[in-house]
Amino acid sequence: MSYDDFDEDLEFDEEPKESSPASISSKTPASKTPTAGKKISIFFMSTIGPGEKKQKLTVNDGNSVGDVKKTVGNIFGLNPNDFHLSSGGVTMDEGSALKDYSVNDGDDVLLIPASTAGKV
Repeated sequence: MSYDDFDEDLEFDEEPKESSPASISSKTPASKTPTAGKKISIFFMSTIGPGEKKQKLTVNDGNSVGDVKKTVGNIFGLNPNDFHLSSGGVTMDEGSALKDYSVNDGDDVLLIPASTAGKV
């Protein structure tokens, strides 16, 4: 008897589940709304570790430097806390947008090691 009750509960529970994915799917595009800005291709150069590495990446210049660091860290296999991004001799602040540093299509951005000097 309890088995039949269990089957009935499962059949009843399946109906609401069918409508749930639709509501989740409709929310997904809203979370992926692109940041204001334009897409540019940048060359990221890393001298961290053995040998120089260079990787081309297309990014939205409206993205924060911190978000770009996370992506670049994944590409180079580095922890974003272990390096800074630098363009034109200026170290970029993680809270600023990439476009705040006048980074243009085709520019080079350097990955420079984070300094541990002065830390206790």
